[in-house]
Amino acid sequence: MPSTLLGSLFTPELLADRLPPPGGWRPFPPVSDRTAWDAVHPPTRAALLASAAAALARPWPPLTASGYRRYTVDGDRVGYEEPYFARRARLAAAVLDAALRGPGGRLAEIADGAWLLCEETSWCLPAHSPTPLPDPADPYVDLFAAETAGLLAWTDLLAGDLLDEQVRRRLRDEVRRRVLAPYRARDDWHWFGLRRTKAGLNNWTPWIHSNLLVASLLLDAERDDIVATARRAVGALDRYLDFTPADGGCDEGISYWWRAGGSLFECLQALAAACGTDAGVFALPRIRAIAAYPVLAHIAGDWHVNFADGPARMRSGTPRLLYAFGRSAGDAEVVRHARALRGDDPSLVPAGPPPDTSLGRVLGALFDADWAAAPPESFPRPGQAWLPDTGVLVARERLGAAGGLFLAAKAGHNAESHNHNDVGSFVVALDGCPRLIDVGVGVYTRQTFGPDRYQIWSMQSSWHNLPEVDGVPQRAGRSFAAADAAAALAPDAAELTMDLAPAYPPDAGVVTWRRACRLDRARGMVTIDDSWELSRDPGRVVLHLVTAAEPREAGGRLLVPGEGRDLVIAYPAETLAASVERRLVSDQKLAATWGQAVWRITLAVRSPGRHGTAHLEVTGS
Repeated sequence: MPSTLLGSLFTPELLADRLPPPGGWRPFPPVSDRTAWDAVHPPTRAALLASAAAALARPWPPLTASGYRRYTVDGDRVGYEEPYFARRARLAAAVLDAALRGPGGRLAEIADGAWLLCEETSWCLPAHSPTPLPDPADPYVDLFAAETAGLLAWTDLLAGDLLDEQVRRRLRDEVRRRVLAPYRARDDWHWFGLRRTKAGLNNWTPWIHSNLLVASLLLDAERDDIVATARRAVGALDRYLDFTPADGGCDEGISYWWRAGGSLFECLQALAAACGTDAGVFALPRIRAIAAYPVLAHIAGDWHVNFADGPARMRSGTPRLLYAFGRSAGDAEVVRHARALRGDDPSLVPAGPPPDTSLGRVLGALFDADWAAAPPESFPRPGQAWLPDTGVLVARERLGAAGGLFLAAKAGHNAESHNHNDVGSFVVALDGCPRLIDVGVGVYTRQTFGPDRYQIWSMQSSWHNLPEVDGVPQRAGRSFAAADAAAALAPDAAELTMDLAPAYPPDAGVVTWRRACRLDRARGMVTIDDSWELSRDPGRVVLHLVTAAEPREAGGRLLVPGEGRDLVIAYPAETLAASVERRLVSDQKLAATWGQAVWRITLAVRSPGRHGTAHLEVTGS
């Protein structure tokens, strides 16, 4: 049965009793409140004005029908999305500039931006549209239709009182017509969760609702509509939580936490602020576990564990959002981690205008006195953790330190949201930098989310740190999963054991493939132990290892170079033959992380048979 985890706290009665009337919730001061805006943190003011000036120096870009249709024609997303997001970044920049400097001459810019967005045929991205060209009479609410509604709601809150009444009325009417009314009228949105699919719900549910709640609270004209939106949102978020791991893990990839767990927090924060009570929601174990996940997925610096569609190297959203989540959940380690993400940056928000950081997230950072006053912190870097529902083990050699070895290993299944076929794969970092890597995901195209997804090389098990029999890779699907996954955590070691056989199709002939990934602190070593039984005599059995730098052979060992020490892979040369291949990286997003190439080590069993074992030892030189 569906849970009512949130619904038992934010009950229909509580929402009906406590939600404010239209115009009753104003979380941030308007542009006209010069006392509040003139007191904004000076370094943050300077950084935001600089990024706003860059956005405002560019003209409003056009959006065309042929640009919209291009996704259907050749799968390209970027051609339409770049001008689409540039418009929204320019409007957000105009709003922030007016707020920080005083309205001055920016009101015309704000009005132009709001009017342009209202003139668009659709706020839905081409990649999410059910038709090649959108039907304005049948608005489709996707992530960015909701984001647009949120942006316009914040625009109205800050500058609406100063806009021409016709512009303001149009802004409000369009948000209600395109987003709020369709949301309340239909129950068949896939992200709403009443029509369940095998794939379940993902980041769309909290991300969209974080904007819907804000838009309704700020722009709806009837209190009954506000209450209806909130009730529906609570139900949808409970259905979302039914599909999320109870251990708090984000199996979509660490970058999606900021629009999954992070947006969930925004939903709960908005409900709590509007109702005047959090109803105890931040004490729920599952909510606290979701808050803690970014701490566990962090390696060092901007390197993160990146199973699924997460990038290995990323700027971490808006750190203040995590800070506020940790504060609400009463988790000092999360608070410390969030402050460490900010580092020595004097600004309270990362450089760059929205949409990298949505306008509401920027406003939250500007008016959070605790965040502004928080002293610098170092990363907590916990020693180890096992997330049994997500199926991920993380462990570091030295508690609280970036130095030494770091191991992340994955069990799980091959039907996760943003899945890669990677059951049993692992990542090894040395001194804070990944050396045995998960390549990650490239620039999104139509293929990324289509039936040919697993023709993309970085999605395939063959380009993860996994075994392969006779060239047969893992397959996608819920049944392709690890069996008997178990972790053992101790002061001197952390280990994940599992059977990888179910992750391979029958034609691979794998009866059992036991894998143990172990970080041995006493020996300063990561070990990978494989033992297998096959149903037939194989022609070829290999172990693949993917590296970020070109390995070199040195006396029966493989050395993977990097800054500082080499990573050393010792293998039994008498039973395994090593070869190395280079793969050029043409994808812009992957190249930004790994450079122009990655390498794959193939350790081939010299005399493959139905039974076998392999033992690898990974150390720092």
